[in-house]
Amino acid sequence: MSKISQESWGSMEWLVEDALQPGAALSLARMTVRSGCTSERHRHPNCDEAVHVLGGRVEQRIGDRLIILEPGDSAHIPANATHCSRALGQQDAVMVVAYSAGRRIYQPS
Repeated sequence: MSKISQESWGSMEWLVEDALQPGAALSLARMTVRSGCTSERHRHPNCDEAVHVLGGRVEQRIGDRLIILEPGDSAHIPANATHCSRALGQQDAVMVVAYSAGRRIYQPS
């Protein structure tokens, strides 16, 4: 069972989280960022996040730092760090995103 949330920049398909599996101590999602779009800048004060790129190219902002990620690359986002993802090029970016909490606190920045 999964839950898909559509956003203006793409989508999140939630595969594991407390809302789907009560008591889950982590969250896992498949994130798609449409070509040329950027996810909203935000932070999670209660958990770390890891992103792993499956397809496309991603400009990952973590605080003031920018990292370019290609398929097979991963990045760690510490708890409370402001971050966002932008799909570069003609192809949508597809990532696996993992969080160290089953219920994430989401705060737009």
